Amino acid sequence: MNKYAAVSLVALVVLIAGAAGTAGAAYNASNGTTTCNVVGTNYKCNSWSNEQYPVIDLFGEERVPLFSEDDDIRDPHVNKLASLVINSNETNALKPGENVDLGNGYALEVREIDIDGENVWLELTRGGQHVANKTVSIDTDENQTWTVALDNVRGENNVVVMKVHVKQLFVGTEISIVQIDGIWLIDYANSRTLNIGDKFGEFTLEQTLSGVDESNLRGLVFKNVSVADDVSVADFSASPYPEKGLVKFTDKSTVSPASWYWNFWRSITMKNK
Repeated sequence: MNKYAAVSLVALVVLIAGAAGTAGAAYNASNGTTTCNVVGTNYKCNSWSNEQYPVIDLFGEERVPLFSEDDDIRDPHVNKLASLVINSNETNALKPGENVDLGNGYALEVREIDIDGENVWLELTRGGQHVANKTVSIDTDENQTWTVALDNVRGENNVVVMKVHVKQLFVGTEISIVQIDGIWLIDYANSRTLNIGDKFGEFTLEQTLSGVDESNLRGLVFKNVSVADDVSVADFSASPYPEKGLVKFTDKSTVSPASWYWNFWRSITMKNK
């Protein structure tokens, strides 16, 4: 980006933000940092409507911070991130031996249905290899959910990687069927740890933030590498002139300070209603 254009753009952001009183915005023009906060997100399955999982939006790419089964979502491992594979409330009717292709090499298979015992044996696989299995009972609402928690995921234990909700079982004269109406899964096998100094696209991680309460969850602070290399906000000054909208900018980072002018009123048309 052209240095003067970058400075003008930053200055415009500063002026507009100041006029609107937008303190605490995600982008901090004074130091060129962007804060990405963790937020609670709803599961699509109706049976989990009172639960949430953590999500962080990294410049348009959503990631799920790793969290343990007993953790509050305000306290996830904010720098250990996985992509979301599926968050679905679609109903799948399956017979023993059938499976649901979840994506990214993961599959959920029905191994066996026990009508008399009111339970179903399910297995999670990745690349055709066993990951976890459980006999899920449908005798109570609580037992109808299978939460898969694995150890040693990015060095963390008891990490929630999948949730499955079994709605009901049916028996026919020849076949038995299970209805699954909720599946949530993260790509834990391809998760990533971001350390201070690591890059995410054009951004470098500068700081991790600790959550305080439900309205102030954890977060990551990044700096835009390309903008930081092109221009330092602290190296220029802006001086307003008597003429309406005219501002003089002086770049002090050069040996001989360079100055130029920008008229915001001529560049931006504003109408009063």
